Amino acid sequence: MSYTKLAVKGAATVFIISILAAFLGYVARFILARNLTLEEFGLFYSVFAFLGMFGVFKSLGFDRALAKFIPEFVHKKNYDQIKSSIIYVSAIQLLTNTIVIIGIYLFSAYLSQNFFRSPQAGIVLKLMAIAFFLDSFALVLKFAFQGFKKMAYFAGIDAVKMLLVIAITLVGVGMNYGILGPVIAYVISTIIIILVFGFILIKKIFPSFLKSKFVYEGKLMKEISRYSIFAMSGGVGMVILGYTDTILLTYFSGLTSVALYNVALPTAKVLMYFPRSITGILLPLISELWAKKEKALIREGIESLYKYTIIIIIPLVFMILSFSDLIINILFGEEYVLASNALKVLSIGMIFAVLYAVNIDFFLGIGKPEVNSLIVYSAALFNLVANFIMIPVWGIMGAAISTTVSYFIMMAIGVAKIRKYIKIKFPVKIWVKTSIAGVIFVFVILFLKWVLALNAWIEAVLVLAIAGLAYLALLFLLKVVDIDELKIIYNRISR
Repeated sequence: MSYTKLAVKGAATVFIISILAAFLGYVARFILARNLTLEEFGLFYSVFAFLGMFGVFKSLGFDRALAKFIPEFVHKKNYDQIKSSIIYVSAIQLLTNTIVIIGIYLFSAYLSQNFFRSPQAGIVLKLMAIAFFLDSFALVLKFAFQGFKKMAYFAGIDAVKMLLVIAITLVGVGMNYGILGPVIAYVISTIIIILVFGFILIKKIFPSFLKSKFVYEGKLMKEISRYSIFAMSGGVGMVILGYTDTILLTYFSGLTSVALYNVALPTAKVLMYFPRSITGILLPLISELWAKKEKALIREGIESLYKYTIIIIIPLVFMILSFSDLIINILFGEEYVLASNALKVLSIGMIFAVLYAVNIDFFLGIGKPEVNSLIVYSAALFNLVANFIMIPVWGIMGAAISTTVSYFIMMAIGVAKIRKYIKIKFPVKIWVKTSIAGVIFVFVILFLKWVLALNAWIEAVLVLAIAGLAYLALLFLLKVVDIDELKIIYNRISR
């Protein structure tokens, strides 16, 4: 099997299982929204975000180092160093996580009263801290699997964990445990993951683990430490970008706002899954083509991705803009409908996010992760400052606007930087024509909603079907796509 086929197979495996895990995570969120009060739902995700802020610091990037060093040791058949690196990373995790969890327990009462402002926050924070403590060792297993190139296990940990969380949460809901149901679910599921996947690693993937020796080598530990600190520096920006909005909403606006925002943002991010199916295999292919100096093929591929990701996401965004109230109401209930306006703003942000997703795979594929770090830190800094300014004034709308502009910044910098490596042409005319088709798509929806008076579900399906056909017809009429081009793409894929 060729390198490309191997790369595609591995990337496809990770992508499919990751999508499954993300879907299960969304199902878990749906279950919580339906079975917890608004304040409990907000408290759960507020605590989750608070602990997530410590995630990169309590691991210091050491877990990710295994994905780099294990393949080298496997190639050299140096099993002692594989075992030593796993034990060394686990020991670092134990030390840093112990420090973090002690600090959380010491300040839990203060945080419960002055930050979360909820009498339930203390017990939720303590139990979730245990879950996050244990999860660090699950991540050691996860990146060890990646190092051994066992991608099904690497991605499967997340999917299996979410299945366990859902199952245990449903038991907790049935026993009227309230917010403690999902909290306990995270603790128990992580313990199961460590036991099951730890057994798989030692018995199936690395059966020499017990026979190998632990050897302390200062040079090895120094190399792992140096790489880990670099890996951590790249993760800090993503942590800031991912969690500050929820944390600042907790402080300035309260748990109800957190609950509404944590319905709007994940729902908007669902839009990323569809175009991501196109870019899912991009990174390994760019890596190969860049090594072969095939810049023309890379340019052609990137330009096509710029075109087709927009073609896919535009109608999805406009669909959310048209049906945001209905989507929120059906999925989460009437009390969450107040999140619909934030969902509209965030869905627009996803247009910029998918274009950035193309750029990030390009930079990683050509071995320029520092460019991504620059992009992420720039957006994270803006997001932090903007959240401080806008959340106290506009609440979740301020957070939504900040996040959307942050995605735009990431896209804009990525687009500017990519031209330093390949002479790319941006399909601006195609984007404009696609946007026109999208606007007409919305008018068709609005007209049909005005004319029809049917059951909400039947009406939505019928309206979207007709509007979708109109959108496809417009793509051909405006010459955004044509049959010959689609045939060429199909022939390339089917080879």
